[in-house]
Amino acid sequence: MNSVALSVRTFFRNRVLDVISIASKPHSGIHILNGHFLSLDAAANARIFENMLSKLEKKGVKFVDFTYAAERISSKNIPINECLVAFTWDDGFEECFTKIKPVLDRRNIKACFFINPNFIDGSEEYRENFTKNIVMVNKPPMDWDMVKALHADGHIIGAHTLDHLSLNSDDKAFLVKQIIGSKDRIESVLNDSVEHFAFPFGQLKYISELGVEVACKKFPYVYSQSNYTNYFSFNGKIINRRHFECSWPVNHVIYFLKSKKF
Repeated sequence: MNSVALSVRTFFRNRVLDVISIASKPHSGIHILNGHFLSLDAAANARIFENMLSKLEKKGVKFVDFTYAAERISSKNIPINECLVAFTWDDGFEECFTKIKPVLDRRNIKACFFINPNFIDGSEEYRENFTKNIVMVNKPPMDWDMVKALHADGHIIGAHTLDHLSLNSDDKAFLVKQIIGSKDRIESVLNDSVEHFAFPFGQLKYISELGVEVACKKFPYVYSQSNYTNYFSFNGKIINRRHFECSWPVNHVIYFLKSKKF
């Protein structure tokens, strides 16, 4: 989809959400919200995320650590009278460290950051292609020192493949390289195990059954960014997250904090 078509679609989507989200309220359960950056506007201030969190709290949302949420979802230990929200971010953009982490730290919220090692390790030419043609967001990556600082401060580092490519493939060698290769590279830097994996692009169509099999053999926890009204997909193998961004209107976020089922 080109940028003009995306802008038009986003405009009309937001106008519809403006209307249908007016009376929204958070529903009981555990919700993992997944973003990518603070804002598409490079000049945006972290206060937009602070304000979102404050408004969500006033609506009765309680923020919990990512690992706590993942463990409770996996064990199907779901609250019936409170709305718990945890956060993840994909792709490893620099502003996750410089703008988002300080907000989380002030509230003592531990999140998960899913990264692509080759985005960090790659040449300038590689990064240009990655941002322009793969993720289509013109933002630089964190460096390994930032990743290590996140890890040292108690945030979780997850794998997101080496190159952010679709895993809708039956080429096992390719899948192993992208999935397990990303795990190995991160573990070599952090000197710690990586237990969480989110596949790129998030929709269920972007990973094959074989891809799920390869991932689940190496990671205790595997995530989509799809099918968010259900806790699991692929017969209980994949935990579903819901897309959001820090710059969204808070009513839009609340609209997606719906009741979920197994």
